[in-house]
Amino acid sequence: MLRPPHARLRRSLSLRTIPLVLIAPLVVIGLVGCSLVPSPDNIVEGLVEEAAAQSGEDVDLDVDTSGDGASLPDGWPGLPVPEGRIVSAIKMGDSYSISIEVTSEDAARAVVDELAASGFDMMGETDYGELKGAMLTSPEWNVVYGWTASDEGIVVSYTVSPVAA
Repeated sequence: MLRPPHARLRRSLSLRTIPLVLIAPLVVIGLVGCSLVPSPDNIVEGLVEEAAAQSGEDVDLDVDTSGDGASLPDGWPGLPVPEGRIVSAIKMGDSYSISIEVTSEDAARAVVDELAASGFDMMGETDYGELKGAMLTSPEWNVVYGWTASDEGIVVSYTVSPVAA
């Protein structure tokens, strides 16, 4: 029996991997702002990578605490990325999560439109005013993409996970 695309999406998102991938950028941003944790990139990255290693996951992390921007994780699947400063980039197993500061909501939205135009199926969209998002899927990838607009700027959260066979 063929399953609808949203059933594939639910089945393929690992309950163990996705929450850590989604939460890790928030933890990193919180740690960077905490006076108990030194701010150099390598110390923050080392702390998060050590915590992830204890979970048994293979993790690579790049966090921008200096303002110069982080880099896309090794092996990024070549999907479009909004123009802006990468705040954090995480590769955990075969999944990726990046956070990017962008200059406008149009820049944030453009990636959703580009993914849909390239053949990704739109599984759902949300619009809660300052918080907007979309879930998309292709035969290879599941994407959870969202952005928050506030007086302090616009931050995109972008998670990419392989579709389970």
